[in-house]
Amino acid sequence: MKFSKKSNYSIFLLLMVLAVALTACGQKNEAASGSANNANNASNAGAASDAGTASDAASSSPASASPAAGDRKDWPKELNIGFIPGENDGKANDPKKIVAKDMSDALGIKVNVFEGEDYTAVIEAMRTKKIDVASFGPFSYIIAHERSGAEAFAVSAASEDAEFYHSLIVVPADSPAQSLADLKGKSMLFADPASTSGHLFPEMMFAKQFNLEPGKIDSYFSNVSYSGGHDKSIIAISKGQADSAGVCDSCIKRIVDEGLVKESDYRVLATSDPIPSSPLAYRNDLPADLVAAIKDFFLHYDNQDYLKGNHYFPVQDSDYQIIRDTADLLKMSPDDLLKG
Repeated sequence: MKFSKKSNYSIFLLLMVLAVALTACGQKNEAASGSANNANNASNAGAASDAGTASDAASSSPASASPAAGDRKDWPKELNIGFIPGENDGKANDPKKIVAKDMSDALGIKVNVFEGEDYTAVIEAMRTKKIDVASFGPFSYIIAHERSGAEAFAVSAASEDAEFYHSLIVVPADSPAQSLADLKGKSMLFADPASTSGHLFPEMMFAKQFNLEPGKIDSYFSNVSYSGGHDKSIIAISKGQADSAGVCDSCIKRIVDEGLVKESDYRVLATSDPIPSSPLAYRNDLPADLVAAIKDFFLHYDNQDYLKGNHYFPVQDSDYQIIRDTADLLKMSPDDLLKG
């Protein structure tokens, strides 16, 4: 077939138009595809960002923020927190009432304060499920762990490096005694049979220094008795009602700060090795989410009307193995100590 020049020129124009049209369509498709991809990427990025934000929010929020009311079906209607002897100052602004109110506000349930007459009473109250959380001495804690299912989780201290304290052997300021050896044949006052710094470690100090047979410390003194608390022991010493006593250093500081005794009322003859601080413990059959909420409350608690310059730091049961080892060396069973 033959074409004229005019026909050839028309065909050439037609092909050019088609080429331009196809190119334009391709660009539109790429633009549309790019827009879709960009939209998808933006959507995915937004979703990832939202997820990241949610994740960050979740990780930055307290691990045990109080669950919604519907998630608390296993929680008790009220929570009871127990305190050991020596923590009851009997004042209207009792610090135990402060922490109970703050805990109640944080957890959304009523929190009651239980005050035991002695260590045994607090241990027994947890065993019989009359209390859910308690402050124990280190040795009363290991008894409570064995008998009442107590699990240590926090200690109060000025810093994480100050989670230890000491037992002191003290005498009246005018006592002629200058060393532990001078106390032979004198009267000895312990705080409580289950007290770590008020009985266990003081007895260890004498047993180690004088090679006393475990459980036979009574033979070293003219009389051994129990005051019922560190505050009662140091007050008795300040009044000259006993020749010597075993008390905790932080207890004496608190009692001096409260004006119940003066530093000039007593002298320190000996200081023990470091003792892990008195722990807070929960009963191990509490609901897991309640335990998480309790831990979160104390480990983030910062009411200085109660803490007095301290903060709570996490601990665990294994931190108190030294207490078990010391009791074993003295051949002191829980029954022996609780009987006195």
